Amino acid sequence: MVFSDDNDSDPRHSAMTAPIIPIKSVLSAEEIAAQGAPVPDTLRLPAADLFVARAARLKSLANGHAMAEFLNFCAGLIDAQQQALAALTPAARPDEARIALCRSHDMPLLDAQGGELDASPNGVFGQALATLLKAAQGFAPAPARDIIARLQALPADQVAKEARLILKAESGFDTGYAPFLGAALQVDWTHRALALTKGDVFVREEGSLCPVCGSHPVASVVRIGEGGHGVRYAVCGLCASEWHVTRIKCVPCMNTKGIAYSALEGEGAERFKAVQVETCDECKSALKLVSLEKDHNAEPFADDLATLMLDMLVDDAGYHRAGRNLFYFAP
Repeated sequence: MVFSDDNDSDPRHSAMTAPIIPIKSVLSAEEIAAQGAPVPDTLRLPAADLFVARAARLKSLANGHAMAEFLNFCAGLIDAQQQALAALTPAARPDEARIALCRSHDMPLLDAQGGELDASPNGVFGQALATLLKAAQGFAPAPARDIIARLQALPADQVAKEARLILKAESGFDTGYAPFLGAALQVDWTHRALALTKGDVFVREEGSLCPVCGSHPVASVVRIGEGGHGVRYAVCGLCASEWHVTRIKCVPCMNTKGIAYSALEGEGAERFKAVQVETCDECKSALKLVSLEKDHNAEPFADDLATLMLDMLVDDAGYHRAGRNLFYFAP
């Protein structure tokens, strides 16, 4: 991770210095289904001020948290993401031929696996990374500043290679670079997504991957207000687009049987009342579910980082983390 090269820097180990908080079962699948929900929007594209709201939420959650140093570092990096995004020239919308091709073949329009990634000083990714690294030098702890210096010295082709391994969720990349590269990738793909309209993107009935860029979700969210009160969306960990997924369904495998929901109790119950973890007995995966009905200020990416202790607990129960957070890479 960012702070040093040893295991003590893993935020999960930091969390273990606090009292272990047990989990409790919450609403059953049948109780959630009985609540009903209106017809939802199938797709929500990211907001231009996405990173402003995300950083504010993380700063709030960091106050008094056992992982405060890590969360405040992430909040600073997210502030820098908004600066990087604002400095970019607006992206061009893909041409109609590309849009038609992707729609006809059910392909993500901003494919993260095969899309262009320009790490040169003039490329969007390269510009975003340079802005992030410069800003981070002002608030990063000493071990992270050493990592920043190493990353700045890498040639553009090597930077792109490391970033592509992260995009493909493959091993072999330097985990010290990961939060910085992950942050720059988010800026790049959010920048691209902001050029789209909902009609540009083919959205299947439901899916386990982002219909905009093909990436994995970081969590899912139950929204309020426009687009359907109480409607659930999976949230892309890369471009921050959201797509509708039925409640009481495993997002990774789309199974609807053996789904259970758990949450923190004790001292974490009120502070993290918006966060549950959905577990699936079919594929043994666990994905966070963040409810704006329970906390209007919750933000899926930020609340996921602040509740890594919940991942530890469900891991002990035999489930693996399915949410992909580009600021956090577990062994």
